This record gives sequence, C-alpha cells and structure tokens, in this order.
Amino acid sequence: MDQIIGERETERTIIDRIKTEYDIVVRHEESDNRIVFSMQNDGIQSMLELVPRVAAMRRNPPNVSAGRLSSMADIARVETNRISAVSTEGGYHTDGVVRKLISGALAYQNQMRVPVCLVKDIPESFPESDNFASKADFFENFGFQYIYDRPHYVLNTETISAEMLGRAAGGETVSLDIPNMTLQAVAREDMLSLAHFANARLCRQYGFFTIRSASYYEHVQKILLDSGGNLFQVMENGIRKGFFACTNAAADSIREVVFDQDFDKECYLLTEKGESPAVMARIVNMPEMLRHVAGDGRITIAIRLRDPMIAENDGLFIWYIDERGSRMERVEEPVSDQEKDSSMRPEVTTTIGEFTAFIFEYMKLKQNAKFDSIYLAGPAFINEMY
Repeated sequence: MDQIIGERETERTIIDRIKTEYDIVVRHEESDNRIVFSMQNDGIQSMLELVPRVAAMRRNPPNVSAGRLSSMADIARVETNRISAVSTEGGYHTDGVVRKLISGALAYQNQMRVPVCLVKDIPESFPESDNFASKADFFENFGFQYIYDRPHYVLNTETISAEMLGRAAGGETVSLDIPNMTLQAVAREDMLSLAHFANARLCRQYGFFTIRSASYYEHVQKILLDSGGNLFQVMENGIRKGFFACTNAAADSIREVVFDQDFDKECYLLTEKGESPAVMARIVNMPEMLRHVAGDGRITIAIRLRDPMIAENDGLFIWYIDERGSRMERVEEPVSDQEKDSSMRPEVTTTIGEFTAFIFEYMKLKQNAKFDSIYLAGPAFINEMY
C-alpha cells in the first residue's frame, strides 16, 4: 500500500511539473486510467489522450532451453502508453497547439520512466495540417517511426464460407469440412482462456506485444458486435486451434488473428494485398528501454542520436551492451575537426525514430557482425482493436 501511495504522489508531482512547464491542463481519469492533456487557445479547446497499456517485452538473451517453447515466464511486463486521440473543437487547430500537447505528453512519460509510446492507426480525430504531407509525417516530426505492419486477411471461403460465419455468429457450432473441426463465436465465459491462448502463442513469435486480458476481449467483442461482427474461434475436438476478429459479416473484414500454428491459420484465412503500416512508436525513456536490449557477448558502439523532443536522448553516446542488458553513456562531442578522436566518431548517426524501428526489428541501422549480435526487443505485434 505504501508503494502505491508513493507512486501516486510521484505521478501527482510530475503532473504538476508538466502543467507549469508547458502551460497545459493534465488530468488522470481514474475511471479508465487515461491521461488527458488539454489547453485553450483563442477559446478553442484542444486535447490529447494517452491510454495506458501493459506490454510484454522478451527477456534477453532469448530462452534456449532444450525441449521448451517460450512462455510468459520469458517476458518482462512493461508499462507503455498509446496516443488514442488528438482533437480540437470544430476541427480548428494550429501546429503549435498540437506540438505543445505532444511535447507535454512525451515529457510526462519520460519522467514517469515509460520506455516507449505508441500511435496505432493514426486517429481519425487527428487534425489535418497544411505543413505536413500526412499524419504519419507529422508524428515522424516528433520522433515516431513505424514498427509494425498489419497483414490483410480474408476468409478462405473453401473452408469457411460467409454462410458458415453467419451461422456461427447466430450461436451455432458449425462443423467444417475438415474432420473434427468446428467454428463458433467466442462466448463471454471463454474470454479468460482466449486471453491465455493469445498471450501464450504471441510470446513464442514476438519480442514485444500488448498483453491481452479477458476485459480486453470483452471490450473488443462489444465493438465488433456493434458493427455486425464478432470474435470467432476454430476448435478441434473442443480444443482451440486459433481465433480471429471479424469487424462485420464480409469475408475481407478480418482483423486480429492468432493461431496455434501458421499452417492452421492458412487453412482458414488467406493473406491478400500484402501488409500496411499500422503502428508508430518512439522510445521515450532510454535507460528503461535499453534494459531490455542485450547482446551476444560484450559490444561497444559509438552512436549519434538525434531527438528533437527529449534532450536526454539527443547527442553522442557510447552504447555498452552485454548479456545482461545495455546502457548508453553520453560523451562530449568535439568542437572542431582537430579535436576529433577516431575512437569517438559515431559508427552510426540516426534519429530516435529510426533507432526505435531498429530496436523493434523493423529496420536495420547497419549491416555488420556487431549489430547482428544484438538481441533486440522485436518483432512487434500490436494489432489491437481499440
């Protein structure tokens, strides 16, 4: 209890500091745990919301124990946040107002020692800007980069027809043409076992994913039912082999998909149209993030990071990596060519967004044995419905 009280006091102190430094309103919504940042400009109210999420980060080095698949025992739970809304009254905004809100939100997370912040499916409520080619371009200006591409699935109608899907949505357990296999809508009492199933499968394939819970799937199902869709599971002799979300009754409305094996998934769902970038992220608190990045032996890298928002992440660093984790140590940059020491010349110069994408295995920074010996925190799976 004392620890909880201490954490709340710390958060209140940080919120008061952000309010003063950025001249914005910050409030913690106790009902759903959102953090809301808002301000008035010429009588117009602008707002940004952070939705907390608990994520799984692979414990590095990866488990190599013979005869055992990766499990939830091999992950560390970390707190993260997702920007869920950036809105203004009547659609009016200035880049300066939104910049102040995002700056305050990043400063809050840095001081709360949150390792990474996400933007999923850039919100429809995000205001358009004449100064940037796209919404993604705007967030990239704040150090965000894509770390996850969403596949596009459609039903394999040779196995599951739209008619079968409709019957299952109506409450029927539908026998499939494959022996002993059935399709059914997920019942409310199955939500906890569904979450356990998803987490157990995701930790085998991904270094970073948002942890599912029964309440998460209950909320997802409500959203799906409101749009004419549902959560469906494929069973073999009563044992779950996989599940998927349908946003409506159409065959191409598939969203979150988790199966026990890839070949099981391919029996029921087809991948079409490739993948589309869906989730952007940026490292916020560097020390917290680097705790989850380790290496195959001792590695030292001189790296120049450019971060337009968080001064602690901007500069020339020596990155020390070993089997237990990693850390960065700032070094003074030479003021002239004459003072340059070859040992201090950065092996790579990159932005905080590109570095984030590298950490989550979305892109490479450099192709050499040293960089290939780093145990990263990806790949990521963040295909959330809300």
